[in-house]
Amino acid sequence: MLQEPEALRVERAIVLSDVHVDEWPRDIPDQSEARRAHLRDFLRWVGTDSGAQHLIINGDLLDIPQKQGEPLLPQFADIVDAFLELYQLGVGISYVIGNHDSGLLGFSTGVPGAGVTINYPCVVVESGGKRISIEHGHLLDAWLWTYVEQRLEMVCHQGRVEPAVAMHPFTGEPPGPGKPTLPSFHGVANYLFASLQWEPNGLCFTDDETRLAIRLMAMDLCEDFADVLGPGEQYVERTVALERLDELGLTPEALVRGEHLDEAFAAFDAIGNAYYSAVPWRRAAQHRLRELNGWLSEPVSAVVFGHVHKMDRLAWQENGREVEYVNDGCWKADRADYVYIQDGTLTLHRRLWTDPLP
Repeated sequence: MLQEPEALRVERAIVLSDVHVDEWPRDIPDQSEARRAHLRDFLRWVGTDSGAQHLIINGDLLDIPQKQGEPLLPQFADIVDAFLELYQLGVGISYVIGNHDSGLLGFSTGVPGAGVTINYPCVVVESGGKRISIEHGHLLDAWLWTYVEQRLEMVCHQGRVEPAVAMHPFTGEPPGPGKPTLPSFHGVANYLFASLQWEPNGLCFTDDETRLAIRLMAMDLCEDFADVLGPGEQYVERTVALERLDELGLTPEALVRGEHLDEAFAAFDAIGNAYYSAVPWRRAAQHRLRELNGWLSEPVSAVVFGHVHKMDRLAWQENGREVEYVNDGCWKADRADYVYIQDGTLTLHRRLWTDPLP
């Protein structure tokens, strides 16, 4: 069982996630360098003018391990220097591990008094008499974990190496070509990290994986999520997906039963957009808050996610008290969002990276 995290006691903190800085050269090649300069300026603003005492990176700053196996620090020396400058200015830094940086699992920087920690699965902040749990959110992503498990099964079911063959390096000459002496699971760690980053095939799933994804994600389309919608708010992505299925003569209930999955390939993007839209993750956050409060010795009154790249907020009553969920948005595409925690209040800042610093 995971050890309960020690609370971070700080009145003012900034939370951001899903920067994915190593993907910028591919996604926005003409803006990549200008955005890196803005990120450095933003971090300098955090340390000099924001009033924040702590910065929390809620996962997915960049891919760790690197997808191409290139050395990490030389590529991002300017970003590392910006964090070092921030630390030297007296701002503490906490890093919550996400799916794209799961290579940090087991790596601890928890030095007493150092003000820098790596956290998994969450960091708990105490501010203004409130307790706030901050985690990336990928642990609730059922499709991600189903995909990862499918991928790992492929590795784990490779040919078994007999003990006598494994002993050949010690007792004689190893077998010739085509006769492996290493266990098949020696590549599991790299395969696990690659799968969590949606690699090695990117988002190009096999047909079997696509069928599995459609069947799983269609479950959301059977729900209207009215309990987590605001007054007059619509679950637009669900409506679009249902209309697309209707054009194909399909229903989400049939897909959940495993029927007509191949015909639904044409609606895969619409189904995925509904699954990764803001609305269903509100209910997931409600579940997570209750789960955390059954685990932690002291309850939290708010949960903060990243992962889905959509800034969002929901408040509700839980056991007679006000609680809330916040998503801290992302720094993908043209975004540069962050959440400011001050005296227990969470303020959402929806920004474009071209916006002037606050």
